[in-house]
Amino acid sequence: MKEEKKITQADIDNAKVQLGPLWGIPVRVYLPIAYASLLILILFLLLVLPGIRKFGSYLEFNGQPFPAAVYSGEDYKGSSGQSIFFPAGTYELKIEHEGFISQTMEVKVSGRLFGSLFVPRRQHVVFGLKTQDPAAYLQQAYAEHSAWSMSGKPSALYQIPMVLSQAVSNLALTGALQTKDSTAASQGTSAGAAVSSSLPTSLDFAKDLASASASAETVRDGLRASIGYTSSGIVSPLSLADSVRTIVAALGGQEGFAAYAKDLAPGLAQGISAALGSAPQIASTAGALALPKAQGRKSLAGHEFVLFPQGRTVMGGEAPSGSLISYTKTTPAFGLAVSEVTNRQWAGFMRDNPQWEPANKALLIEKGLVDEDYLVAWKGSDDLPVTGVSWFAATAYCEWLSARSGAYNFGLPSEAMWETAARTGLADEKSASKPAGTWSDGRRSGPERPGSAGYDKSGIADLFGNVWEWSSDSYRPYPAFSAGLFETAERSVRGGSWANKQGSVSLYSRGGLEPSRCTPYLGFRPALLNP
Repeated sequence: MKEEKKITQADIDNAKVQLGPLWGIPVRVYLPIAYASLLILILFLLLVLPGIRKFGSYLEFNGQPFPAAVYSGEDYKGSSGQSIFFPAGTYELKIEHEGFISQTMEVKVSGRLFGSLFVPRRQHVVFGLKTQDPAAYLQQAYAEHSAWSMSGKPSALYQIPMVLSQAVSNLALTGALQTKDSTAASQGTSAGAAVSSSLPTSLDFAKDLASASASAETVRDGLRASIGYTSSGIVSPLSLADSVRTIVAALGGQEGFAAYAKDLAPGLAQGISAALGSAPQIASTAGALALPKAQGRKSLAGHEFVLFPQGRTVMGGEAPSGSLISYTKTTPAFGLAVSEVTNRQWAGFMRDNPQWEPANKALLIEKGLVDEDYLVAWKGSDDLPVTGVSWFAATAYCEWLSARSGAYNFGLPSEAMWETAARTGLADEKSASKPAGTWSDGRRSGPERPGSAGYDKSGIADLFGNVWEWSSDSYRPYPAFSAGLFETAERSVRGGSWANKQGSVSLYSRGGLEPSRCTPYLGFRPALLNP
């Protein structure tokens, strides 16, 4: 057998590949046709096919407020900050933003066949929504701002959004802020009163912003909102100077500003100290006014009330940091229940109002009136203070008392009412820092019967300890600055509970909870609003 010939490098170098005819067609004919066909196919795939598959336009929405939701019929398509693709055709689009009147428009969308992959067709849609109720829209943004204010320091997981300054910007761009200072008057709300339906003045707005800011991060949003509100969205050197004057006026006296700066911006406080040559003094004038005096009693609707005359009270104004920025409040004549509402009294309320029974908790949660801990410790009628009731539930109880009595109105006490009554009952001013009451002793697992720790000088039981008590007021970290025109996301609680150690709660201790919150440490007592 012959040995196979080995292939050498020379054979490889000399080898040639030569195309032959294809179906009788010469190479010089079919090869150019093949190249041309391939080029046409590539151009078709890149320049024409995308236009066939997505024949339409990207709609870009320009208008205010921003961002607004875009709907086609009932289908949500995206927000006005996005480029949204629509196939060619005619659409009925609806633009919506909470607090504004929605706008419906018919839009005819065209398409482009050639080059849409590289240069997609874009079509601009212009809209402009009008405010339905500027005051209500601003109130909602304020409540959200206050909720973020109490959420703690931002982190890598979340940042505090500029919700209020964005809302002010939206109102300014619609022209809704142009008449605010000429139509709005300073009109603080009393306990239980509705928030004003008109826009507040720039000064009152700045005051309420200062009162709700509990962190340096929310101060940033508040400053932007105040400047935008004062200038009606048109920032100039003149309007900026006016905004600064408004903010300074809102912060009030030197003591209040010093404490505010120390809590929220320690660097600023040190700068003030260096400029003045001494440290800012933070003091409370909580003993400056004469103590009010109780004036008799009245029994109504199953409760006994200690009566107080109209007067002025110096409030402690405790901030989350513990700083005291005192301020004065005028209280109308009122009565405060001698004891907290008991389970037996609450059972009577539920008999007339079965929607508040524990069996209906799921529905109450769905309505946002309570949370999962509603009446969690409920064991039936007894004479212990009722706990696990929300602010909404406590308010409903007071409304029930009013309906039963006919001529009298009942409600939760304001912070000023509560603090007036509490100061009246103190043995002396020194006991404000360590008041008597039912406190934690390491053995208690719940509240005691009302009056177990005795009664104060005015004849009221358990203003300190036993259970914390709901007030009618929104919780403001710095109430001394407030104009009282907006509601925050939380309600104030006062007094301390059986789980607090004595000395950990003072006359001025206060906190805030969402109005749907229920806990085993929290109850309430009603106030007589028209004695």
